[in-house]
Amino acid sequence: MELRECKFYCSGREMNFAVFSDDLCRAMYLESIPLPMIQIQVDVYEIEPGRNTHWVLIKQRDGEKNNFKVFVRRGNRFIENKVRRISKQLQRTILHRFPKLRPEMISSHAV
Repeated sequence: MELRECKFYCSGREMNFAVFSDDLCRAMYLESIPLPMIQIQVDVYEIEPGRNTHWVLIKQRDGEKNNFKVFVRRGNRFIENKVRRISKQLQRTILHRFPKLRPEMISSHAV
């Protein structure tokens, strides 16, 4: 899947996301979706990488569960890869740049 096809959701502390990258990215608000069963609004975003971005890592939280998605530039596209399948060099680069992610990524079996 491509990054431009993905949507990310935020409804406060229980459901949110964080963006990590090697260059600036823009989180663009798209809409709010009401969830009537639990009476909450969920904001929907898409991520637009900067023109010098080579990779984007998204950490999604849904309750107690963290999910990591990594997108790597291929030409003008950002293609999703399994975190454990990206190169060891890119894994080291990400964890060097954002060392506090290591315990979470390891505990979620992402690396």
